[in-house]
Amino acid sequence: MTERIREFNAFLRDHVNLNQTRVSTLQARVSSLDTFLSEDSSISQLVADDIIPQGSFAHKTIIRPLTGNDFDADVLLPMEEQEDWQPKKYTIELQKALEASSRYRGKTTLGKRCVTINYADDFHIDVVPFVTRADGDTYITHRINNEWIHQDPVALTEWIEESSRTTHGHLIRVIRLIKYLRDRSSLNVASVVLTAMLTERVHSFAGVDDYQNVSTTLVSLVEDLNEHIGSCATAPWVDDRIGQNLADRLSHTGFLNLKSQVKTWANKMRAALDAPANESVEKWRQIFGDKFGAATTSEVALSASADSVETFKYRLVPGEQDIERDHHIPVRISSQHRFRLVGRMSATRKRAGRFRPLSGGGDHVPIGRSLTFSIEDCTVEQPYDIYWKVRNSGVEAVKRNSLRGEIIKGGPVKTETSNFAGNHWVQAWIVKNGVAIATDIQEVTIMPR
Repeated sequence: MTERIREFNAFLRDHVNLNQTRVSTLQARVSSLDTFLSEDSSISQLVADDIIPQGSFAHKTIIRPLTGNDFDADVLLPMEEQEDWQPKKYTIELQKALEASSRYRGKTTLGKRCVTINYADDFHIDVVPFVTRADGDTYITHRINNEWIHQDPVALTEWIEESSRTTHGHLIRVIRLIKYLRDRSSLNVASVVLTAMLTERVHSFAGVDDYQNVSTTLVSLVEDLNEHIGSCATAPWVDDRIGQNLADRLSHTGFLNLKSQVKTWANKMRAALDAPANESVEKWRQIFGDKFGAATTSEVALSASADSVETFKYRLVPGEQDIERDHHIPVRISSQHRFRLVGRMSATRKRAGRFRPLSGGGDHVPIGRSLTFSIEDCTVEQPYDIYWKVRNSGVEAVKRNSLRGEIIKGGPVKTETSNFAGNHWVQAWIVKNGVAIATDIQEVTIMPR
């Protein structure tokens, strides 16, 4: 088995992932939009909470667009239900509020379910009114049909985030790689359908080596997907987490093409993973093209000033502590011992409310919020000790000399504040009898203003 970890990391960084400049610009635009709608617009009194990232933006699966194409971000705008409003009025009033501002005037388009804001630098934001109705369920609206549509994108995002943790974050990279292949093929499969199909193949009981790196996770999930759909005459049910079928968005021809392509990918990917070292790069190129494994000059990007959780989560920076080296605590992670590290953020300064889980918005956080991180669903019997690490990354962290990375002993809850933009994370270990037997990581993406 030849895993080609370095080559996959370079290929993702240089050819698949949306570059950090674009990501930061997108995040800043969303932050500005959030501030305007909640504080300065004609509908600000109807805005119930922060804008919530959804879709590929929330899932962190946006990829670099093909030449000539733009990319988009979908966000939900929580709004209070208005008894005298028909469903279609929410998008109409949202567009009016945006067009009343000199910043957004002339940039909006009224869609069926959203208002699209078009920016000059090859991307747009789709803003979707999101209403919790009297029945306690969440809805978006369809302007043309003037009807409510029962959806819970937050639940979908939470499920994908949880599944990504099971794969050590590699699920997100696999989804990006498959979207890259889709965009260069004749497949017509919506990103949300592809994402859900791959996420469904993640199993907490998978073999210990299945999700160790990008290539093993890729092969495991694609082979499982091939086995799942290979014998199906029609598309199987793909749950949207509230009992509705995402596969309804996939035509019969589209499903048959997907089934055929997945079978081809599964066979070629297995051959590439199992190939000897001197043959593996060429076999991966037969799948991803000649750019895979090509020499790159962007290794210089691998410095502490880069703004990538993926690049640095497992690389120590100067002064960062290691639990084994610096605290002399051996790490023997056991599948039977586990817990979930749950991050939550405070409500908007304008509105009172309880802390909201980060996972529902793809771990995106505005600047200036209080954060809590809690040890939950722990299967380890007490007594035990808890050790914490907070790690910052990005340009601002370097400027402020605040990469952090110290490891400290603490209680079951840790509090922090979102002070500056960047991709950060919090890690906790459960230590019993002097041995670290369980760990989890909560990512935190603080968006620039």
